[in-house]
Amino acid sequence: MTMKNTFSTTPPAVGASSVTGGAEVSSPDPPPIIGLSGEEQQVYAYICEALRQAGIEHLTAGMPIAVIVRTFVDWIKASKECAEKGRTQVSKTGWVTPLPWADDEKRLKMELGQWLPKACLTIPSLARVRKDTGEKGGQDDLFGDLVSHATSSPARGSLN
Repeated sequence: MTMKNTFSTTPPAVGASSVTGGAEVSSPDPPPIIGLSGEEQQVYAYICEALRQAGIEHLTAGMPIAVIVRTFVDWIKASKECAEKGRTQVSKTGWVTPLPWADDEKRLKMELGQWLPKACLTIPSLARVRKDTGEKGGQDDLFGDLVSHATSSPARGSLN
């Protein structure tokens, strides 16, 4: 799997005019103890690049992204096993039961469905973030309005 940026121009973003360049958004290193394989590191880099391209702040998301990477890679393996070996088995009496890897594939897919929106990796979750943060995006400044009011006060000049 090669990691190439195929965008020749700035792609449109959900809920905004265009995707930011990604230079101002940093990505975390994967947690050191998890020991991602080469394949998993490629997926980790892909996810971080997608988040940077979307301008989504994710510097503190190393652990959730690592969990998503492991879950995604395991789901791909289980899906391939289902394609190669089938999803069900039939007993001598005709009872049809799912094979263990089919149960794994189903469970992992459900887990991805829960984790991906939390990391802003689905279109609806990205649209919600864009709607909530508006054009400026970035992290909220809890005291921004108060500081702005205090620095623009006419009495401020007389204190010097």
